[in-house]
Amino acid sequence: MSGVLVVGGGIAGTAAALAAARAGARVTLLDGGTGATTLSTGALDDVPWAQTAQTPALPRPPPATATRAVLEALDAYAVPDAGAGIATTAGVLRPARGHDLALLDLRPFASGRLGVVRCDRPDWDAAALARAWGAGFTPLEATVLRHVDERLLPAADFAARHDDEARLGWLAERLRAALSRARARFDALLLPPSLGVERERARALSARVGLPCGEAAGLPGGPSGLRFERARDRALAAAQVEHLRGRATAVEREGSPWRVALAEGTALEATAVVLAAGGLVGGGLAYTPGDAAEASVLPPGSREPFHLALRAPGVRLGAHGRPLELPGSLFGIPPESLAWPFTADALMDRVGALVDDDGRAAPGLYLAGEMVADAHRTWLRALESGLRAGSSAARDALSATAERSPSAFAAPSSRP
Repeated sequence: MSGVLVVGGGIAGTAAALAAARAGARVTLLDGGTGATTLSTGALDDVPWAQTAQTPALPRPPPATATRAVLEALDAYAVPDAGAGIATTAGVLRPARGHDLALLDLRPFASGRLGVVRCDRPDWDAAALARAWGAGFTPLEATVLRHVDERLLPAADFAARHDDEARLGWLAERLRAALSRARARFDALLLPPSLGVERERARALSARVGLPCGEAAGLPGGPSGLRFERARDRALAAAQVEHLRGRATAVEREGSPWRVALAEGTALEATAVVLAAGGLVGGGLAYTPGDAAEASVLPPGSREPFHLALRAPGVRLGAHGRPLELPGSLFGIPPESLAWPFTADALMDRVGALVDDDGRAAPGLYLAGEMVADAHRTWLRALESGLRAGSSAARDALSATAERSPSAFAAPSSRP
């Protein structure tokens, strides 16, 4: 039996596991597979970035010590006090609170000239992107592809080739040659999402080229999400967290320990459980619209439009600080009323479990990340939520262990 069992391998679950392990608890993390964090693009936010863009002068407090500890354990991200600026392959320049270290932070080069390295791939048009990003961005003629198949390789597979030292050295030589031929002087170079999967390779490439180099943020499902998974696995191993693969189907308590049932028919037990299985994207929540079995048959009854993907008696979903209500129609809530852009304050962006400030839904049961109601669906807020839940779960587990252990100061037995 584990002291703390964390369900979910995204940033919320990772933070919860690291926090609980740091507090001294024995921790097991159950990883159900690809979630929202693996689909992330590498730009880190604490509030939706569109809000940040509207108020660029809004001061941001530095990350808390516990947050920095998780970031240091991952060794893959930066959260500058002044924030960051990120270029995206959609042709947008956006602010961010932090970034994957493979991405180029544009803020230090606000008045400089940035080279957009040409690369003959369908997801990268250097000339079009330079025009979209605006003044200061100029295409740079360079040889980036070494083999014919690299033109059509998925971004993650292309990035994985630069895990190899020799291949990274080859790229550095080609970029140095391109810079020597260029008529303009550049302050930094922007490349497509391609700089490593096992670890980010931007810093190593920059050192070899003699100029800051980094990626633009690409589409979801690219190399940034895979870099997170590798960084997570290294951090969990260093913290001695047991990392298991499997999908939870239910969490219940029929006595002292919590019991988490798995899809393959087995179960895990723990003193405290943290559910961080994601929201609608990650698979922890599910949308259940009302419908009819046949065109002429009414649905048998009204039901809530969302539910937890795993069975957890006692956990209530809600939004706006109150439980979800049954729709007034047997056919459910009109789908267009649930999501942006049809409504400014979308229920889909708020729905989750109703918990206290520590993420507690029941004694010894915590939820974190996008499973929590009314939380910003952002990378850094998920991390902070996981920290709170993991620390609280560790306190529960350690308290239970202390209660079960005989006191060191207990009176000696009078029996021979």
